[in-house]
Amino acid sequence: MIEFRLAIALPVAGLSLVAGVAVGAWTSGEEEVVASQSGYATAAQQPDIIPPIVADNPDVTIVVETVETELASDAIEKQDRYVPQGIRRVISKGDPGRMSVSYTVTYADGVEVSRTEIARFVLEEPVDDVVAVGTLVVPPRPAVVPGTNRAIGQDLAADYGWTGIEWQCLDNLWERESNWRHLVANPSSGAYGIPQALPANKMATFGADYLTNPATQIAWGLDYISHRYGTPCYAWASWTYRSPHWY
Repeated sequence: MIEFRLAIALPVAGLSLVAGVAVGAWTSGEEEVVASQSGYATAAQQPDIIPPIVADNPDVTIVVETVETELASDAIEKQDRYVPQGIRRVISKGDPGRMSVSYTVTYADGVEVSRTEIARFVLEEPVDDVVAVGTLVVPPRPAVVPGTNRAIGQDLAADYGWTGIEWQCLDNLWERESNWRHLVANPSSGAYGIPQALPANKMATFGADYLTNPATQIAWGLDYISHRYGTPCYAWASWTYRSPHWY
């Protein structure tokens, strides 16, 4: 019987590990039985290749990285007495700013394991939105009755896109001026009709029947508001803050 124990002095009967490669030792059949009984694997039972052992000390790299990020803009609110309560309007639109941020970044075997901010610089300051917050009081009005001067006014105002709160402003304005009566005249100033045109013959540009036709008067009045105030709510606000009231 030939034995290899004295020749290579293995720590485990029949096997030695060197740099991840299995090296077998020859044994006799009798030794294979002894090895099996002792709990050790024999050469015949070992795989051909053992996976490489992972290094205890990974490849560590520390670098400085700089990234650019966005600075969010804010909103500056300004009360506006010409805007109805509950309404917010953007007067001027802002823009986000830009900022650079530098970090020290640690990589182990190419994988990021830590990141620490070391500096930040504002490249461009953000510009805030300017928002008008309305404070104008617009009283509620009763429902429009079909076939009335108010109904004609509501239909013609819709052609300008003046619905909702804008219609409500117009309704309040002409209710105070004339109570929507197309034959009413102001005894002191001579203002006439639903929009209280002064002088009355201004409305002739919209029809020769301006003294008796509510639709002609309303058409002239809407055009007047559009050119002078832009919207009925601006006209209503102007009327509200003047004493005596006029628009």
